[in-house]
Amino acid sequence: MSQFGNVPAESIVDAVEKHVAKMDEGELASLLTAALSTMPDAARSALVASIFNAFRDRGESSEDAAEGANASLHDLESGDGRALAALITYARENAGVLKEAMTRYAEEHAEQLDALPRPFVDAVAQRL
Repeated sequence: MSQFGNVPAESIVDAVEKHVAKMDEGELASLLTAALSTMPDAARSALVASIFNAFRDRGESSEDAAEGANASLHDLESGDGRALAALITYARENAGVLKEAMTRYAEEHAEQLDALPRPFVDAVAQRL
């Protein structure tokens, strides 16, 4: 979380929430998908967990989300890029899930925030 220094976690979460609220979900999905190949394993795992948590908030299990994405739960949990791209696409197709997942990511995986796509991180930093 080096770019965010000593910024309180609540402020970062608020900035992420406000930023994604103004984003088009297709744009957010494209940004995340394009960055998958350069994201560290820990950030990819955090993204999967955040998306699964957003689906759980809507009553859909991780298994259901994986099935909806036509990806295996094992591939998703192991950070497979193709499976994760499919999960991102499935999340985008479910209005609000991807945006909620990014807020959850900031809440639960703040230490991995800098590993998200640079344009996203820079935009969040500008809101602080």
